[in-house]
Amino acid sequence: MSAGRPRFAALAAVLLLLAPRPGPYDITLHPTAAAPGAEGRARLVSAASPFGIGVTGDGRARYDIRISAAKLPRPDRLGRFGGYIAWAATPDLKRWVRLGAVRNGTSTVGPVELNKFLLVITAEPDTAAAAHSGPTILHGTSPSGWLQSFITHPLFRGIPQ
Repeated sequence: MSAGRPRFAALAAVLLLLAPRPGPYDITLHPTAAAPGAEGRARLVSAASPFGIGVTGDGRARYDIRISAAKLPRPDRLGRFGGYIAWAATPDLKRWVRLGAVRNGTSTVGPVELNKFLLVITAEPDTAAAAHSGPTILHGTSPSGWLQSFITHPLFRGIPQ
């Protein structure tokens, strides 16, 4: 075995330890067929609170979401759309909460007060849209939903709701 091989193994181990890994507050965002080159990730950050951690009056966690998106196409290339909006949707898709506008780069949206939710970024006619109507561009699952599989969910298979 050459002398360079142990050094390489040690360097690889250090790089592996230093490489960013998703943590318990991170959400990986997956692209859909509407924008297959889009990339994103999100992080739950405690919403502003005089108590140091954001909670609702009944004790549920309250988070803002810092979204880092890249390679989002111009919205008008997807149709009659003028911007992207982040939504928190309950797993059954019965309740959608508008979180805010998203762009390439970093956007902080929220707050979200749901325990388990889908983070969905859609193209919309404008960034002031109050209800979702456009195609899903990126989607992910809150850390509390990681044990539930959404892979067969109609939303992510392009089936209209």
